[in-house]
Amino acid sequence: MELPSVVMKIPQNLSLHNAVNFCMRLGHLRVSESVVFDCSAVQHVEPFTMAYVSTEIRRFQESNNGLRVEFTNYENSSYAAHMGFFRAAGVDFGNAPGQARGGVNYIPLTILNVGEIQREAADSYEPVGNIIERRSLDLAKMLTQKEAGELVDTLTYSLREVMRNVVEHSGSDVLEFCAQYWPSRKKIEIAVLDSGMGIRASLSNNPHLKLQSDRDAVHVALMPAISGKMFKGVKKRSNDVWQNSGFGLYMTNRIARNGGSFFLCSGKSGLLLDGRTKKDVRTNFSGTALRMVIHTQRIDDLASSLKKYRDEGYELAKSYDRDRPIEPSIASTMLFRDFSKEVETIRSTG
Repeated sequence: MELPSVVMKIPQNLSLHNAVNFCMRLGHLRVSESVVFDCSAVQHVEPFTMAYVSTEIRRFQESNNGLRVEFTNYENSSYAAHMGFFRAAGVDFGNAPGQARGGVNYIPLTILNVGEIQREAADSYEPVGNIIERRSLDLAKMLTQKEAGELVDTLTYSLREVMRNVVEHSGSDVLEFCAQYWPSRKKIEIAVLDSGMGIRASLSNNPHLKLQSDRDAVHVALMPAISGKMFKGVKKRSNDVWQNSGFGLYMTNRIARNGGSFFLCSGKSGLLLDGRTKKDVRTNFSGTALRMVIHTQRIDDLASSLKKYRDEGYELAKSYDRDRPIEPSIASTMLFRDFSKEVETIRSTG
């Protein structure tokens, strides 16, 4: 029996919950002729959900080669079109990802080539972390329209750590991100996605971890001193401030949960955290997707916050490895302007 054509209506409110459920239905869809994505109801979209849904629609088309895919009633979705949502999903409408230059309080859907970042580092004889730091600072300034301050520091640090996580662990060829700042709502949302191996496969390089599911991997990845590259038996390079220590995701989720929220998903499982609750979310995402919502009113002195999170994280790490707990790296616990001084100290005494 031939499977029918299907119309899938994109939700009016493309919230995190609705976007994940929509993509779960899409992943289980079986059709033979065509799928029509009806955008007539779409009114509210968020940076993360734009990136998440467009990625899953594009993958759906690639995995169903020959299937006719159409979009209808999308002409009035000007924000999504400007941000690159439709082109990213495969529709010849609006800006392509990265085409909009970014502006006051937003960064459009942008796709970075990981290989280009690595080549730039090699050509300039610098660590990859330095390249990501500079790009993160530029993005933070664009998003906030400020040159300096606690908000710029917080965004630079957060973008740097989540982007480093993709480049160092995912094996993905590309890194996709977008962001929005709403000054009147005192809220910032950052989305970073990749199409790499996923968290469970990345952490499987650590022989001390026994992960039975994607859920195990997502939960463990947010603990301090958990890494697929740095674990007991791996020698710590004392002169390498960028050496991975498994503290990046822990520190960034602590920042976001201070009045905001943090969502991380990979494979069949996601975890949504805020200051009070923890909620498991069923997903079906090939790679890793991350969303940070930062409440700008709750941003205090970032250097003090990072020290507090570092000390608490290290104490937690010692609770599950008293013999040789992994210490947080300099890069994962300090602002660049501060740990760059530390680098000079190391070089002068090394």
